[in-house]
Order: sequence, then C-alpha cells, then structure tokens
Amino acid sequence: MPAHAFTSRRANLDDLPVLRGLWQLERLPGYELEKRLTEFHVVARPDGVVTGALGCHVTGQQALLHSPAFASATQQAEAWPALWEHVLTLARSQGVVRLWWRGRLDEPWRAAGFEPALPTALKKLPAAFGPARDTWQTLALRDEAAVSEAIELELAALHEAQQAETERMRRQALLWKLLAWLIALAFFIAAAWMLAWLLRTAPRR
Repeated sequence: MPAHAFTSRRANLDDLPVLRGLWQLERLPGYELEKRLTEFHVVARPDGVVTGALGCHVTGQQALLHSPAFASATQQAEAWPALWEHVLTLARSQGVVRLWWRGRLDEPWRAAGFEPALPTALKKLPAAFGPARDTWQTLALRDEAAVSEAIELELAALHEAQQAETERMRRQALLWKLLAWLIALAFFIAAAWMLAWLLRTAPRR
C-alpha cells in the first residue's frame, strides 16, 4: 500500500482497544501508557484501521519520541512516513527545536536523520525524559542558538513595549491630575468671585 494512502492523527479514547493490542505486541507497559494517551498519535489505513502508534512527549522546546508500536514490520515500513510527517509537523508547530529517542540507532530513526547524542547535546536533555547515561539519539529541528537569540530579541521588544506603555500611562495620569487641579482651581476662583460679589451686593445696615 502506498505511503500517501495512510493518514495520521492524535489518538483518542476510541483507539484504546487497538493501542492495547499494539503495546502488547511490542511488550510495552500498556497500563502506564494508557495514562499518557494524549501523547500518542496513530496512523491508519484508508479503511480507518489503526496500524501503528507513536508517543510524543513535549517539554518546553524539547520532545521525546517513545513507545512506537506497529501491527507488523511490513505495516511499519508502509505507515511510518505518514506518521513521521505528522509528528514532525506537530513538533515544529509547537516550537520544538530538538527531538530525542532513547534506544538503538536503527531504522527508521537513522533514515529520519537521528544521530547519537553528543555530550554537548546531552546537557540539554530534560530530566523528565530519563537519565543522560542511557543510549540517546537526537535530531535538531532548528538552530537552537538562533532560536535563543530570537527569543531574547522578542523579550527585549516586549520589555520596550511595556516600558513605552508604562510611560504613556504615567503621562496620561499626570495629564488627568493637572486637569483635576485646573478644575479645582476654577471652582475655587468661581467661589471666591461669588463670595466677593455677595459681599459687594449685600445691603448695608
């Protein structure tokens, strides 16, 4: 079956029976993975039958791909391109700059561009993904230095905008305060004038 015939989407509760079967085939801890259902994405044939699944745990700008499960090696080879493209698009849309995979560097991870994680990359491994002493493969989706620089520039621009807004509000407050003083002064002058007028016009005994 051609790869374009498969579709991929986020898993839902209706997929649990099939997922349990796939996890059992792969000898994965299904009970624990059920609690993380929202992390999973499935790939299905044109008739809607789910043939594979992959977990994607996003933490900040890092994402851990885990627990791949397919009905068979043949179906994995056929369905993987659609599932991989879906997960890759999702990760990029969420601002992920680096993907992680814990395990051997075999297919399809090698074909996707994963490489053994060097010590410099392991320093960026989120603790929630697991210990750095494990066998880690990684794939950089974007230049992390450029992303950090872009974030710093965005924060600087936001800070400047906040300062400008604060200054505008300060000036507006001063203007209202001045206006209040002018109104009070006008009332005071009017009251003084009225009092003087009353004193001048009052009948003298």
